[in-house]
Amino acid sequence: MFNSIRVLLTTIFISTIAFADVFITEIADPNNQGSSSSGIGNVRFVELYNNGDSAIDLSTWALQRWTNGNADPQSAVPLTGSIGAGEFYVVCNGGDDFAAAYVDSVCNQDIGTGGPADSNGDDNIALLGTDGSIVDMFGVAGEDGTSTGHEFEDGRAERAADNTTASATWDEAGWNIDNDSGGGDGAQNAPDGYDPG
Repeated sequence: MFNSIRVLLTTIFISTIAFADVFITEIADPNNQGSSSSGIGNVRFVELYNNGDSAIDLSTWALQRWTNGNADPQSAVPLTGSIGAGEFYVVCNGGDDFAAAYVDSVCNQDIGTGGPADSNGDDNIALLGTDGSIVDMFGVAGEDGTSTGHEFEDGRAERAADNTTASATWDEAGWNIDNDSGGGDGAQNAPDGYDPG
C-alpha cells in the first residue's frame, strides 16, 4: 500500500514538472495575413517550446481561445504528436499558406481558421495540460485585448528571452509585443517579421 502511494505521488510530481516544461513562445497575427494583394494567405500561428530534458506527448494537451472580450472561451482544440526536448511545435491556421510563406519552418499541426491559431490580435490564448487546466496563459481571459498590454493586432506576441517557464496567469513583463497601435516594433508583415520554430 505504501509503495503504491509513493509511486502515485512520484508520478504526479513528474507530471507537474513536465507541465512546466512546455509553454507558449510566440503568437502571430501578421499585418498582411490573408491579403490577396501580398499573396500571403492564412499564416497566423501559435508556437510552443519544450524547455525540458525529455519529449512530451501532446495528445492530451490543447489550446483554447477567448475571442475579443467574451467571458466564455471557444471549445478547446486538442493537440497531436509530441514535442521533443529543446524543440518547438508550431500550430498554424493554414498549412499550405504557412509552408509557402515560411519556407524554412514547419507547421506541426494545422487547425484551420477560427480557432486558437487564428487570433486577430485582441484575443487571449491558453495552453491546457492533460487535466484540462491552464498551464500557460497569454492575456486576461474575458478581456478584449484592444489598447491593453496584450494587444498584438497586426503584429506578434513573443516571449521575453528571460521568461522561460509557463505561467497559468498573465504576466505582461514576460512578453515583447509588436502591434499596429505603435507597440514594440509596430505592425509586422510575414514572412520577414517572424521566425516560427
